[in-house]
Amino acid sequence: MLKDLAKSALIKRSVTKYNKTVNAKSSAYDKWQKAIEKEPVVKADAPVIMETLETGEVVPHKKPEPKVKVIAYSKVWEVSDMKGDENTIYIFASSRGKLTKRAQEVIQQYFIAHPEHNVVYGDEDEMGNGGKYIHPYFKPDWSPDSYLNAFYIGSFFACRSETMHAAATEYDNAVRMLGGVSNKKNSPEQVGLEASLLSADVLFCMLAIHERAFAKRTGMELPIGHIREVLFHRSAEQEVFYGRSFHNSRHMLLKPATVSIIIPSKDHPEILQQCLNSIIETTGDENIKYEIVIIDNGSSAANRVKYGVYCSRAPRKNGLTNINYIYKLQEFNFSAMCNQGVRNSTGEYLLFLNDDIEAKKEGWLREMLSQAQLGHVGAVGAKLIYPDTDLIQHAGIANVRRGPVHKLQKMHDGKNHYFGYNRGVHNNIGVTAACLLISRKKYNDIGGFPEELKVAFNDVDFCYSVIEAGYYNVCCNHIYLYHHESLTRGIDNLDPKKMERLGREGDTLMRRHSHLYNFDPFYSPHLTEDETISAIIPKEDYTPVEDIPYSRISVHEKGIKGAREDQCLRIGCEYNGTLDNWLYGVTAEGNDEGYYLKGYSFVIGSDNAIFEKQLLLRLVERHEDGAGPADRKVYAVPFYTWYRPDIRIRLQDQVNVDLTGYKVKIRKGDLEPGYYQIGMLAVDKTSRLKLVNWVPNILNVKE
Repeated sequence: MLKDLAKSALIKRSVTKYNKTVNAKSSAYDKWQKAIEKEPVVKADAPVIMETLETGEVVPHKKPEPKVKVIAYSKVWEVSDMKGDENTIYIFASSRGKLTKRAQEVIQQYFIAHPEHNVVYGDEDEMGNGGKYIHPYFKPDWSPDSYLNAFYIGSFFACRSETMHAAATEYDNAVRMLGGVSNKKNSPEQVGLEASLLSADVLFCMLAIHERAFAKRTGMELPIGHIREVLFHRSAEQEVFYGRSFHNSRHMLLKPATVSIIIPSKDHPEILQQCLNSIIETTGDENIKYEIVIIDNGSSAANRVKYGVYCSRAPRKNGLTNINYIYKLQEFNFSAMCNQGVRNSTGEYLLFLNDDIEAKKEGWLREMLSQAQLGHVGAVGAKLIYPDTDLIQHAGIANVRRGPVHKLQKMHDGKNHYFGYNRGVHNNIGVTAACLLISRKKYNDIGGFPEELKVAFNDVDFCYSVIEAGYYNVCCNHIYLYHHESLTRGIDNLDPKKMERLGREGDTLMRRHSHLYNFDPFYSPHLTEDETISAIIPKEDYTPVEDIPYSRISVHEKGIKGAREDQCLRIGCEYNGTLDNWLYGVTAEGNDEGYYLKGYSFVIGSDNAIFEKQLLLRLVERHEDGAGPADRKVYAVPFYTWYRPDIRIRLQDQVNVDLTGYKVKIRKGDLEPGYYQIGMLAVDKTSRLKLVNWVPNILNVKE
C-alpha cells in the first residue's frame, strides 16, 4: 500500500511539473509578439533622387520619407475624392480591432525599402482575454488564386498614394456595378457595414489588377508585398475574412478543352480498372474530351492480357475518345514514364494520375481545368483523401527547411484547419503528381519531368520549375478524390538503403533549386514544420537552434542495462544531419558546426508526463573499413525538450504528448566517423521500467 501511495505521489508530481511546463510554453506566442512590439523598427535607406537647382547644377539628395494616413474600412468609399496627396502611404484598416503600435512605421519603412512594391498586406492575430494575443494568422505571400476564393488579406492593407489614385476610377466603377457604396449620397451608414467591407475587398482587387497581380510573373518576384509580421490585433472572436472565407464553389471553363490522362501502371489491372471506371463515370461534361494513355513498364504476361482486354472493352462515353495502352519493359523511372506518356498523347492539357486514384463525384476535372486554363496558373492539384475515411492524404505541398512535405496529412477533413486551409482554392509551391494537371504548352516550357529523379521528388522538382518560370501552382481543396495509398505507408517503413536513396534524391532536388532552401512563398516560416505538417498551426517554440546547447554524450559499453526493446515507444526523425546543412542548405561546404537531430517520441498508451527520455545512437558501420562494431556500445544523448502541440492534435487518444519533441546538437569530434542508427530510451520515473526502440534513420558522422 505504501508503495502504491509513493507511486501515486510521484505520478502527481510529474504531471504537475509537466502541466506547468506546458502552460509556460503555450504562452510563448503572446510573449514573443509582445517582445517584438517593443523592438525598434529598422530604418530603411531612403532612395537617392537627383534634383536640378536653379543654377542648373544637378545634385543628389535623399527622398523624404512618405507620410502615413490611416483610413478605416468604413471610409474606403471616399477614395475617389482623395486627390493631391503625394508621397503618402494609405493604410486601410478594419474597425474590428487595431493596428499594432509599430504597424505604421513598419509599413512606411517597407515601402521605402521595396520600391518595386506599391501594395502590401501583413499578418494579424486576435486579442483574447486579459489582452493576451492568440490565434495568429500567418498568411502566405501574394497568392492570387487564394485571393480569388477568399479575402485572405483580412483586416488591413496599404498602398502608395500614386497607385491608389491610378486605381480609384476603376474602383468607383466596380463598386457602382456591384450596387455598393460609390459616393457620399450612398454611404456605409445607409447601406450597412457589410457593404463597406465589400468596398475594401473591391478596392484591394482594383489595386491588384493595376499591379498586374493576376498575370504570370517574372521569375520569383511577386507583384504585391507581404510583411511577415503581425501588424493588426482583431477584436475577440471577429471573423478574419469579412464575409468572404475559403469556400467550395463551381467554376466554368473559359473554353472547351481536350485532356490526355497519363497513368503509369504495372501489374495492377484491378486497381487500374477501378481508376478508369471512376474517371469514365464522373467526367461527363460536354466541353471536355479526353483520352487515356497507360504506360506499363513491365507487367507480367497475364496482367498485360488483362490490361489489353479492359482497355479495348471500356466504354467510350462521357467524353472519352480513346485508351492507348503502351507496354515497354524498362526500369521504374516515374519521370521517364510520364514524359513517355506525353509523347504519345494529343491533348491540349495533361493530367498525370496514379493508378490508385478513384474519382467519387462529378465535376472534379472541370474544376481542375477551370484553374489550369488561367494564364498565370501552372500545375493544378486536388485534395486527396484516404478511402472510406475523411482523412487527408494530400492538400498541397510546403517547402520547409527539411524539404518538401505534405500539408494536413492524416488530419480529418470534416474539420476546418487553419483558417480554412482544407477548403476552397489555395496557391502552393507544389502539388503531388498522383493527380496533377497542366497545359501542354506550360509543360513544354518547363521541359517535362526530370528523368534523373527516378523515384522520389520528381513531381516536386517539376512544380518548383513551374514556380521559377513565373506561374502559380494551385491545389483545389474544394474537390477531392480517393487515393488508395496505404494509411500505414511512410518513412518508418523504409529500409536504410531506400532511405539513403531518398536522401540522395532530396539533396539532388535542393541542389537543383538551391535558392528555394527553407523558402516557400505560400507557407509562412512562423508555422510548424513537422514531418507531414499534419497540423498547420503557429510554431510555439521560438528558441533558435543557435541557442540550444550542445549535448554531453554518455557511453553505455554494453548497451542500456535492464531496458526492454518495445515498439510502443514511437520515434519520429524529422532531421538528422550536419548543422551546417540545416542552417545553410545542402550546398553548404564543410562541417564546422557538428550535427543536429530533431523529431518527436512518445509512449503509446501511457501517460507521457512520467517518462524521461534520451536519444540513443549505436554505430552500425565504420567509414574506414565498412565493418560493423565488435561491441554493443550505445551512446546516450540528452536533448532539448520541444513543445509540440501539433503532436497533441494528431494523437488525441494519447495522454500528455505536448512535450514529445526533441532537438539535439552534437559537437564535431564527439563521435568517431561512421553510420549511427537512431533510437530512444524512455525511463518511467515512477517505476524501474526502461523502454528502448530503434528506427531505420541513420546519422552519417563524417571525418
